[in-house]
Amino acid sequence: MQLVDTPPLNKEFIKPGMMDLIRRSDLLLVVVDIQGYPLQELDDAVAILDEHCIVPASFRDRYPDRYDLTFVPALVAVNKCDNPGFDEDYEILRELADGAWQMVPVSATTGYHLDEFKRAIYTRLDIIRVYGKPPGREADLSAPFVLRKGGTVEEFAAAVHQDFVKHLKSARVWGEGVFDGQIVSREHILHDGDIVELRT
Repeated sequence: MQLVDTPPLNKEFIKPGMMDLIRRSDLLLVVVDIQGYPLQELDDAVAILDEHCIVPASFRDRYPDRYDLTFVPALVAVNKCDNPGFDEDYEILRELADGAWQMVPVSATTGYHLDEFKRAIYTRLDIIRVYGKPPGREADLSAPFVLRKGGTVEEFAAAVHQDFVKHLKSARVWGEGVFDGQIVSREHILHDGDIVELRT
């Protein structure tokens, strides 16, 4: 996972290539300051993105007949929530934003809500972690393979190595919706935390 810290969105000057970077990203993280004017900052950011035909994916239904737009999943990080005293301000901001945004409070200074922030990014990316298990050995739980939610055994095999896709004879899965070590097909849909043993 790579986080790219871009310069602030500013209608006076936008660094060349920045909008293309945003279009190609898996997740747009909009950072606003709870101790400043967060609703205005959010509105300003949306206006600049809109001028460049980039729209948060949650707003897709607002543009039913527009085919020139790029829809990017988005999350709002409400920064400077440095202690529980800002929780009420955060809740007021959420109400004013009218549920149009997925938001998470965070403090870059104190680390307040940092775990919640990490979980929100992970959830918003729609990804799962799948662990490989070499035949006859324990699964390596320190280095998961990352797949899109809904990924299959075949996609997992391709992530491990293209040779596995060509020569895959069977796969066994430990995890959600199967009994331990169940043999599954290439089309079997994997879940977060599943362990897969590939046999060629």
